[in-house]
Amino acid sequence: MAAEIEPFQLDDEAPRQRVRMVYEKGEAIKFISHQDEFRLWERTLRRAGLPLLYSQGFNPQPQIQFASPLGVGITGLNEFVDVTFCPPAPLDQIEAHIRAKLPPGVALRQLSEIPVKSEALQNLLIGADYTILLYTEPGEVEPTQLGAAIEHFLAQTHIWRERERKGEAYTYNLRPLVFKLRYEGYDAAREEHRIFLRVQQRAGATGRPDEVVAALGLDDFARTLRRDRLYFSHDPEDAAVYAAYPLVTQAEIAHPDNRARQRSRGRRKAPVHSKPGKTGRSISERAGDEFV
Repeated sequence: MAAEIEPFQLDDEAPRQRVRMVYEKGEAIKFISHQDEFRLWERTLRRAGLPLLYSQGFNPQPQIQFASPLGVGITGLNEFVDVTFCPPAPLDQIEAHIRAKLPPGVALRQLSEIPVKSEALQNLLIGADYTILLYTEPGEVEPTQLGAAIEHFLAQTHIWRERERKGEAYTYNLRPLVFKLRYEGYDAAREEHRIFLRVQQRAGATGRPDEVVAALGLDDFARTLRRDRLYFSHDPEDAAVYAAYPLVTQAEIAHPDNRARQRSRGRRKAPVHSKPGKTGRSISERAGDEFV
């Protein structure tokens, strides 16, 4: 195995190359965190001997940008990651070196060179398709049961779910974020039911497949959540697909209680009206409050 190379840290005038890769995140690594996946790619690129570009400063970071990090336990068939190299290298060389060093559970599907100053894919993301795979023995759950659960889900206008945002509980309406949900059959050989899901995926208003499974009442079944496709606004084909759906904003799905909780937190904060030097406490004492 080749030794890891030292990070490249070059000046702003050095030539750069931005490469967009499409890869599969498989079952073998579906339980790693996004941070672990980031490190996986960094180590792979370094072991491949490729000129990975790092930022400057006290804590240099590799120029690796994911389109949409997957949650723990979710696999992906066509995931996107942009990597910046410096100096540039031939694409066929980059591909060969990466394929030789990727660990089990990750497969490189394709790669291409894009303009260095291209918009980050995270900013262009509009939606995603998922497959929900439920593993059951024959007769454990009937297709009619799953069909009824899906019909009940789609018939509702509000499906309130709670998640944590910046350390605070946040309640939102999941239903408007789900554009398509349908049962696609049972594979007896694999003992798995398949459910298709299409959701909006925008900043602050993203439909999560695990929340859909929970809302359907299917949490007790063994399952795999697989992201099959991401949609981006700059791609004409993707934009045409999502033109059929409304744009759902964060404000539209927020529960009224969220605003009430925010106001309550604001009232609990003690206002500071006193001018410096009028409190009877020294500057050192007041500064010490920042570290309590």
